[in-house]
Amino acid sequence: MQSIRQRCDTRLSSMKLIRTDYETEWDQIARFAQPARSRFLGSDKNKGTKRRVANSRLLDPHGIEAFRTLTNGMTSGLSSASRPWFTLTINELADDDIAHKWLSDCERAMYYFMAQTNLYGALKSGYAEMGLFGTEACVLVDHRTAGAVAHALTAGEYWIAMSDAAVPDTLYRRCPMSVREAVGSFGNNVSQHIRNLYDRSDYDKPVDVYHAIEPSSDFNPEQFGSKPWRSVYWDDQDDKDKVLRVAGYEEQPFWAPRWDIIGGDTYGVSPGMESLPALRELQMQAKRRNEAIDQMVKPEIATPAGLKLTREAGRTVSSNGVDKDQVFVPYQIPYQAVDAIGQEIEKCRMQIDGLSFADLFNAITNMRGIQPRNVEEIASRNEEKLTQLGPVIERVSNEKLEVVIDRVFGIMSRGGLLPPVPESLSDQPIKVEFVSILTQMQRMVGIGQIERTAAFVGNLMAAFPDAGDKLNVDEMIDEYGYRAGAPAKMLVSTEKAGEARAERAKQAQMAQAAAMAPAVQQGADAARLLSETDMGNGQSLLNQMLPA
Repeated sequence: MQSIRQRCDTRLSSMKLIRTDYETEWDQIARFAQPARSRFLGSDKNKGTKRRVANSRLLDPHGIEAFRTLTNGMTSGLSSASRPWFTLTINELADDDIAHKWLSDCERAMYYFMAQTNLYGALKSGYAEMGLFGTEACVLVDHRTAGAVAHALTAGEYWIAMSDAAVPDTLYRRCPMSVREAVGSFGNNVSQHIRNLYDRSDYDKPVDVYHAIEPSSDFNPEQFGSKPWRSVYWDDQDDKDKVLRVAGYEEQPFWAPRWDIIGGDTYGVSPGMESLPALRELQMQAKRRNEAIDQMVKPEIATPAGLKLTREAGRTVSSNGVDKDQVFVPYQIPYQAVDAIGQEIEKCRMQIDGLSFADLFNAITNMRGIQPRNVEEIASRNEEKLTQLGPVIERVSNEKLEVVIDRVFGIMSRGGLLPPVPESLSDQPIKVEFVSILTQMQRMVGIGQIERTAAFVGNLMAAFPDAGDKLNVDEMIDEYGYRAGAPAKMLVSTEKAGEARAERAKQAQMAQAAAMAPAVQQGADAARLLSETDMGNGQSLLNQMLPA
């Protein structure tokens, strides 16, 4: 029977084979769009050298600018630290004020907790990874002083595998550590190799530690201490049966969303992959433009034998028996060539902006023409483009943000950082609703139909009053509030609204009865007076006035 370490090594080998097909493309994307990202070297010591070499070869940084715009737009639009982007809800709590307050207190505590950690920085880094490489990965672990620490990974540092539900449920990663960090994390369990480095006081030498996170095959919910997720650390240079630490997690501690997927692919497809041809051509055209300008400014010249020109401004070169006709330019680059190459460069930039969605997030800045830039026009353009981002927003919500909220809630709950759960919610599952800018804009795509329907019915009621009976006003208000992102506490339930209407109708009836009371009283007094008036024949005036 294989040990845990042997099973991890075997699985890591197969996961490495799957990732190999993506590495060359990832490396090129990083070179043209973000040289600071991606790790494909076996050692950390050359990362800075590789980045400097890539930067020196980069002739046009527009790819960096475009994907930075995409990263910032996704960050601000989906999980901004400066505005609410999620709410907690539970079914059947419309009239439960205690539940509403508890959920509101939990939200406030979670926002404060996340703001005190490095989580928001990791979320932003993840959006960059998704846009460039199609897949991101991040691990959120408990921390005794910071509460939680997010380890954002870049392409080349991790491997993932899929569950039978076609979502990532396994992550293996390489954790570069210094010798001091390894000894501080694992104590006496470190390998002899690390221990020897520590004894020599070589504390800052980098060493590789591997970390596996996967569903635990030994999980038993009825067994105390059993956890559904297993965590294994090991040193690749140590004994093949030895591990540094085996632990577990109560909830999934990592997320690995994909931008888009094709079939059953493990890793995602990204705007960076789709932009790669334009990114390559942009660098080639930029090189040609620079060469053309150099040829125009300092063209190749022909001179007599023995004459050497410095080609520097302000220098004087003396030579006997040479006239100006003997020094000439055999071929002059046409000045139109620079403009032609510039047009090709602009075309590449526009392609990159479109494929990276940078034009969407710069819709106002880059709006063309002199037409009025009113709110309705901008909203219409954004709604049209947001239909392309819709699947990505949904995938990010399902594969990333829900995992983040679940993990943060679990860490805070175990740490006693959340208020006590009310009895009415003890057995209720908590749901997460996202209210970020992009999510709300996606929902608001259909809000115009609601407004047009209400206006149509309102106009129709002027000629046909019965048309209003066809409109379910309560459902329309609920749907409009949901799409507009109105807080749940802003709208009461349909049942509560019905009770308010019934009470209002009752009060109206009582007011009408009170208004009619004086007239009724006067009628009663008049009838009594007529009945008491004797007409002399033994009958009252009231009896004579009544028909026989």
